[in-house]
Amino acid sequence: MEQEILRLLGETLSSQEGPRRNAETQITNLYGNDALPLALVQIASTTHLNITVRQSALLVLKRYVQHCWSDGFEEFTGPLASDGIKDRLRDPLLGLVTDEQRKIRFAASSIVSKIAGADFPERWPTLLQGLLNVINTKTSVEHQVHGALRVLADLVDDGFSDNQFFAAAVQIVAVAYGVADSEDRDYTIRALSVLIFYSCMEILEMVKDDHSVEVNAFAMDRLNEWFPFFIRVMSKPLPDSTDPTYEGCVTLNIQVIRTVMQVRKVFPSLFTPYLREVFRVTWSGLNMVKDRYVRDFITKDSQGKLINSDGLPRTLDLLVLEQLDFIQTCLKSKPLRDELLQASRGAGVDAPLTQMVVATVALGQVAKEDEGLWEVDLNIFLCEESAISANYTPRTASGDLILKLGEWFQTETEEALWAHTEQIFDSGVGSRQMKEAALFAWDQLLTEFAEIGLKINSGTAANLLNYVATAISTEGEENQLLRARGYFLAGTLTKSNFETVGFQVAELVTQTLRGAANDSSSIVKISCIKVFQKYCETAPSEIVKPCQPEIISAIRTFLATKEKDDAEDSQDVLGELLETIRVAVGLDYSAVLNPNLQIIDLVFAIAQNGPRSPHLGSLIHEIIADVTEELFGSFVQLCSQVLPFISTSLAIQPGGKEHPLMNLAADILAVLVHNGSEPLPNGFVVATVPHLARILLHSEDTEVLQAGCEAFKEIVKHDIKQLLEWHDGNGKSALEVSLIIIDRLLRPETAEGSALEVGGLAAEIVEKAGDHLGPYLPELLGAVARRLATAKTPSFIQSLILVFARLVLKQAKDVVEFLAGLSIGDSNGLQVVINAWLANSSIFSGYEEIRQNVFALCQLYRLEDPRLSQIMVQGDLIVPESNRIMTRSKAKQTPDQYTSVPVPVKIIKLLILELGSGGGDPGASFSGGTLDDEEVSDDGEWEDETSALGMAGMTREELLALGGSGRQSRQADDIIYTYLTGFFHEVSTQNIGGFQNVFSALKPEEQKQLSQLGSPQRQ
Repeated sequence: MEQEILRLLGETLSSQEGPRRNAETQITNLYGNDALPLALVQIASTTHLNITVRQSALLVLKRYVQHCWSDGFEEFTGPLASDGIKDRLRDPLLGLVTDEQRKIRFAASSIVSKIAGADFPERWPTLLQGLLNVINTKTSVEHQVHGALRVLADLVDDGFSDNQFFAAAVQIVAVAYGVADSEDRDYTIRALSVLIFYSCMEILEMVKDDHSVEVNAFAMDRLNEWFPFFIRVMSKPLPDSTDPTYEGCVTLNIQVIRTVMQVRKVFPSLFTPYLREVFRVTWSGLNMVKDRYVRDFITKDSQGKLINSDGLPRTLDLLVLEQLDFIQTCLKSKPLRDELLQASRGAGVDAPLTQMVVATVALGQVAKEDEGLWEVDLNIFLCEESAISANYTPRTASGDLILKLGEWFQTETEEALWAHTEQIFDSGVGSRQMKEAALFAWDQLLTEFAEIGLKINSGTAANLLNYVATAISTEGEENQLLRARGYFLAGTLTKSNFETVGFQVAELVTQTLRGAANDSSSIVKISCIKVFQKYCETAPSEIVKPCQPEIISAIRTFLATKEKDDAEDSQDVLGELLETIRVAVGLDYSAVLNPNLQIIDLVFAIAQNGPRSPHLGSLIHEIIADVTEELFGSFVQLCSQVLPFISTSLAIQPGGKEHPLMNLAADILAVLVHNGSEPLPNGFVVATVPHLARILLHSEDTEVLQAGCEAFKEIVKHDIKQLLEWHDGNGKSALEVSLIIIDRLLRPETAEGSALEVGGLAAEIVEKAGDHLGPYLPELLGAVARRLATAKTPSFIQSLILVFARLVLKQAKDVVEFLAGLSIGDSNGLQVVINAWLANSSIFSGYEEIRQNVFALCQLYRLEDPRLSQIMVQGDLIVPESNRIMTRSKAKQTPDQYTSVPVPVKIIKLLILELGSGGGDPGASFSGGTLDDEEVSDDGEWEDETSALGMAGMTREELLALGGSGRQSRQADDIIYTYLTGFFHEVSTQNIGGFQNVFSALKPEEQKQLSQLGSPQRQ
């Protein structure tokens, strides 16, 4: 078998596809043969064979393990390997982990880690001790320790149960420390050991709440040992860049700082005694490397953000990044800040704060690598400038640090930065990069100050404007970033210190217009266009309003001369153009109607450059929404400008193709109608509905169907009379066409995403044209109920439920009667609808939708219908008890379990939830107390902010709302609160629906919430 496998492995390396695929197939067919994995591990272990063959054997063995080792693996296909074969493979594979050849070690450790995920510790109890023995044995050579550490790192990261970890933690941490502290070991191996300690800190973070005494005692002992080591590493200067140990030393320092950061996060009070010393060595280390960083990454073009073969960072830019972040973290300690401030008083240029400001400017220079990228891709430049890039660099971190310094030490930071800026600009030796970096620091600082209402000294602001003028007046391609920064800072100064620089704003606007139109650099042009956003929002109307035509003209010219990039690659630039159009239009909305400016045409020309971009689509949506709201009185005239584009984009193109802007056109139509007049202008339906009907009856595009259905719904809502007068080309009435559309979208074969808006359309048809439906009404409602029985997506379910909710508001008894008589499979319609309704009610979104839902639930409860009381639905979540650490690979996908409660009880529970989400006293909501800031120590020394938004103590729903979740509309709603207060008073005093019994079935916290309704603070 071994020779046969060697032959097949050779063929898998063939450059010819036929033989290669044939060999791979033959190997796969041998998965059921126990001789295959044994032969593969034997080949991999035969050191005299070519390393390529050995590595190939391990790669095939890895696929075998993935497919055959455990039916718990996602890749599992079978057949399942026998226990006997597994026993014969584990130890040889563990031996290969310490092989002399790096490629073999890496391949073997990957397989062992995979197996450990399934077998450790139950079926491989000796693995951990085996690894620790290899690492801890004095005679083990570097490659053996390296291989064992790789597997141990995966093992620790993969997680243990509480008891398993505590049983092994002391030994793991001790072994890791022994390697990390050994000066004789390779730096990379030492860094891997520190990584293992970092992973242990992560595990302790997960279990410390349940085992606080044991965890804190363990951490205290270990940190007393590790912190002197950390400080020794951070204190030692880096070797020269040409030294072979240089990159390993950088890697070790990065891992040390990251681990110290993790310790500070998990055990802030235990970290505090080491704070000052760790801060000192970090700051000293940053000072030692900053000049080297500038040389390698600003002056030269060294490549950054690189990792080594173990996946650990190894370049100096990443070390500087960690140092800057850690310094900022340390300064969250008020006592440390007080000491820093005291040490800086009267120290002149040697003051620690002054030196910190100088360092942030030096490290805030644009890296040569980034400068090259920005020149060829404006989108990257704009992402960096808008702080929405994932490319976190020393420049970004420097900007963050100067912000915090300005917040904590405003006067000292302002004075130090101004003195350094003067020196850079007036000394005659300041480079263009340093000048740009100094203005960048001011831009960051003043942007933040403008947001929080702080201002710099008026004299400093006025003088700073002179350096802005100097930057703007520079020439040549080499100075393009300095010119761009000058324009940016001019706009920021206008926003932050208008009282001081306001007299020059008109000239600044004029210069910015000139730069947008005439500068030779695209970077400068797009910067000027972006800066208009600040001027339009800040400068007096009499200054910027007359410039509106020139701003629009500059955007049109830029678009015309812009290189035709791929739509995906240009959306940041296009988005910036749209953002500026939005604020420029806001200066005078009537300009949209000016045929000479052709603003609508410009907006849609930009759309043509990115037809499938959700980002651009949302910006255009906002622009049209703003315009239609502001120009409501000129709706007919506005339609004359927008409808030609909509009609063209909704129509079938030559060759039967759909227009690339069809989705956007349908969305814009929905916005137009939503904010339009009632009734709609004459001819509106004829101009739009034929296109919409065709789309909704034939398109397969999810986004087009959503937008088209939304537009159709708005037309029904705004002008049912004009719609009912329309007939299609075959003579079908609008009502008949509408029902056919709804029927199509409700079919099981139509994806729920595509039918997301069908419930809203059906609800509007029922409400606006119910008298015309006749016998079709029961059919329509039955179709909605049947689709609800199989619906899975919460937003789709909400869409369908609201059809019934709106009907319940008018005729609750009839709705219940109808649904009770409707058969759906083995259930009736009432059971199907009520179960789906109550299971999803708490995640409904939209102010109006939530109100309709709440009012409808109250109506259902008031019915006191025994058929509702007999239906049992999902109640409260049953929280399982477990001592298992739920890490990525160990987490078990067990379904949630719930209690069962009658419908009236569930309705009251949901209404109490809505009561807590509404207005009134927030202290009575179910959020209870605040979420403890995990980073605040017992001694109160740390002043961590979860964020500038003040998210501490927010409920899960509130946090999700910040990210645009389904609960985003569940904020204070006094209408709901007032209504529910009256409802609960009514049902409790009159015992409607047996409320006293329902009350006794509630949880104590729910009962408490209802009891508080009558207390003084709720009045």
